[in-house]
Amino acid sequence: ALGSFENWGGGSENSPGGADPASHGGSGGQQQPPPPKGDYYTSPEPDSSDKDDLEPAPSSRGKKRAPSGQAAGDENALMELTKKLLEIQTILKTVSQGDGNDGAGGEKHSSALQLPSIVVVGSQSSGKSSVLEAIVGQEFLPKGDNMVTRRPIELTLVNTPHTDEEYGEFPQLGLDRIRDFRRIQRTLYDLNMSVPESECVSDKPIELRIYSPHVPDLRLVDLPGYIQVVNRKQPPVLRQKIRDLCEGYLKQPNIILAVCAADVDLANSEALKASRRNDPLGMRTIGVLTKMDTAEPDAAVHMLTQNDYPLHLGYIGVVCKPVREKTGRSSHEIVLSEAQYFGRHAEFQRPGLQVGVGTLRRKLVRVLEESMRRSLSTLVDAVRSELEETKYQIKVHYNDERVSPESYMAESLDTLKQRFKTFQQQFGKPQLRAEVQRWLESRVMDVCAELYWSDSAVGRLSSHVTRSRAAGWWADIRTKTSQAASAATGVISELLAADTAKEQRGPRLAKSQEREMHAASSSSNSSSNDGRGAQAARGDAAAREWSESDDAYWDHQLDRASALLTKSGVGRWTTQLVVDLLMDNVTNMVDTEPFMHHPDTRSAVLNFSHEILRGKYHSTVDQVENTIKPFKYEVEIEPHEWKKAQKRSGALLDNEIRLCRQALVKIRSSTPRKQLQQAMQLVRTAEKRGLDPVTIQAELARRNSEQAAAEVASPAQPDSGSASTDKDAGRRSSAADGSDGSRGDEHGGGDELGYAQYSPRTLRRAQQALMIQDRLSILHLRKKALSSTACSSLENRRLCPEIFLDVVAEKLAYNAVLFINYELLQDFFFQFPRELDSNLYYGKSLQQTRDFARQNPRIGRQLQLLERRQKLELVMSRLQDLMRQQAAASASTDQHSYRRTFPGL
Repeated sequence: ALGSFENWGGGSENSPGGADPASHGGSGGQQQPPPPKGDYYTSPEPDSSDKDDLEPAPSSRGKKRAPSGQAAGDENALMELTKKLLEIQTILKTVSQGDGNDGAGGEKHSSALQLPSIVVVGSQSSGKSSVLEAIVGQEFLPKGDNMVTRRPIELTLVNTPHTDEEYGEFPQLGLDRIRDFRRIQRTLYDLNMSVPESECVSDKPIELRIYSPHVPDLRLVDLPGYIQVVNRKQPPVLRQKIRDLCEGYLKQPNIILAVCAADVDLANSEALKASRRNDPLGMRTIGVLTKMDTAEPDAAVHMLTQNDYPLHLGYIGVVCKPVREKTGRSSHEIVLSEAQYFGRHAEFQRPGLQVGVGTLRRKLVRVLEESMRRSLSTLVDAVRSELEETKYQIKVHYNDERVSPESYMAESLDTLKQRFKTFQQQFGKPQLRAEVQRWLESRVMDVCAELYWSDSAVGRLSSHVTRSRAAGWWADIRTKTSQAASAATGVISELLAADTAKEQRGPRLAKSQEREMHAASSSSNSSSNDGRGAQAARGDAAAREWSESDDAYWDHQLDRASALLTKSGVGRWTTQLVVDLLMDNVTNMVDTEPFMHHPDTRSAVLNFSHEILRGKYHSTVDQVENTIKPFKYEVEIEPHEWKKAQKRSGALLDNEIRLCRQALVKIRSSTPRKQLQQAMQLVRTAEKRGLDPVTIQAELARRNSEQAAAEVASPAQPDSGSASTDKDAGRRSSAADGSDGSRGDEHGGGDELGYAQYSPRTLRRAQQALMIQDRLSILHLRKKALSSTACSSLENRRLCPEIFLDVVAEKLAYNAVLFINYELLQDFFFQFPRELDSNLYYGKSLQQTRDFARQNPRIGRQLQLLERRQKLELVMSRLQDLMRQQAAASASTDQHSYRRTFPGL
């Protein structure tokens, strides 16, 4: 019964559009063939403004005749001009959208760079959607019981005369060539229903383009219908929002298509009221009366010709749905199309009366073309001004620098490659070995702290090394002293032999002097011998303190230390160290310009870097473990290696001493000096008794809180029973804390040391300060031992574990780096640039490249300006071509008119 929409248009008062309706009987009418391409342009139905081109005669009614050659040429020119202007409008819309995204000033640019459109307004159920579907010839708008149109629909109709294909497109969604119009209807419904109920309507338009050989080149905007009755689903705020949305389009210089139903008084039409507010003189408003079959023909004609609400462009009556009428007096009904209905009633045959969808199509094309032509010069000036402003911004902000998405992506990747190349040059085998050596040295210090510096016998070890040095020094002194004494005895004997002659001159005196000198010499020799004997006895006693069991113990400790260093997963730890170092450097490369603006690209670089390293991780670990395996059982050391290690170990101990001093200074600066010293004395006293002051202080605080809570909960006891109560409490406390009362007092019963006056934090810092002081003492002893003569020999390795472990760490670092460099580092340096090109450059589409460039705000703005300049230059060239064509057509028309006026010339 409905038939095809295109079969209902094309009729007017001069073209009834078919045979006698009565001949169709009850079959509803036979479907007419679709109109030829461009029928809405070449149809001879004229309106009141076509008297110069076509002069209808009474005998021509009901007959179709071809237009004259000049009229056909004008219609074709009109079609081409409208098509070109709509193409320009499509380009300008993309420019305006770019301006709107920029923020301030977007609306100004949007209104300046805009050609007029046809805005369709009307109340709900006025037939607005039916009019649009009749113009298109397809049913594509969403339907529903409640308000369905919640967003403006910007509909662009494109005539395609060289193809029979009909399809639609949603440019915003990227949906192209949708041939099923029911799918278009569902898509429009979903887009409208995406507006939340709280917002009711949205000003974000839906852009739809329809290509067909049966549509004219038009640009229409379908707005939500005005609400007549307010209910629960249509609150009063919705009415105001719809009015504000429509006012935004009606204020612009657009053509207003005011749709009114013929069964409603025009005085109550919301569409006419809105058009009067924005177009008081009615110069750009076309009135469309729908449902003409619901009114009597005389009343319908009166509504079309009335002057109470005059419009400069007039009213047009349409019937968008099939009409059912009875034939004569019988109850038999026939179904009439629009052309058949208007041809059946003579009232609609009056000259100058505009009826029919075909007339509406031609009217819209002509009015839109005239409006665009009037706006052409203004548009040219606006485009020229915007183009100059865009060029100025490019010159000022970017110095006319040329950039494209492809060049920006290539430049960004080159920047990353250059950074990676610089890192590759700076991080070679020496730097890798230094990093591994630094980690192994820290590991050596940890092993020494665990096995030696925390051992109570380390002081005896250090004293033994230093005493051995002192014993050697004293043996040298003894040797030199005995040699000097022997020399002195020889000199005295020579002096006695030389003075024999003096004995004869004074024998008594000489003998007495000789006896005195001999006694003095004997006493001095005996005293010196006694001193040397005492020192030797003490040295022998000290030597006897060190036994073979001590050597065995420290040999065992050295073996444990070597095993902790070599069998603790050196391959895994050193390889992980290098992997972390590489990943940290790659992260630093992509955390700066320009990749800080590209989070997806940054993640991609980190991901494939991790994949490269993960693929080589396990094989590198196995190779390193295999190469250091001999050092787990035996370590051969050369004398020159021992000497170098002795210097390095001394430097390591100096560094440890420096760190301990810094930590001690930090503790002292955060706690008052006097309070810290008192707390340290308290902690030292508690440690001598085997107590933990922090635990005791916490226990005291708990007991005090419990006692305070008990005093608050229970009433005060009489004085007579207080002594017995205290004794019972003391006994319970003693029984709970220890077997005797003194132990209970130490744990807090009596607090004889005064733990409660210090906070746990202060006591902990005091403990830390004491621990650091003890560690400093040990480190000084060890540094003194390492600089001794005993530690200069390889045989005393058990006495100098720091030197021995440093030699082992040096060998481990050398062998580990040898395989990490070739198995992991060089392979990573080789694969990274290639993975960079493979993942981020090759295979990228043009859209992906543009999205990448626009992620950078500065480059995105520059690309936007360059794209805007390109579009404006294209629009400007097309507008100039149109202006030249209009000037040539105007000159041709003037010459033709001149020749008609003066035929002799």
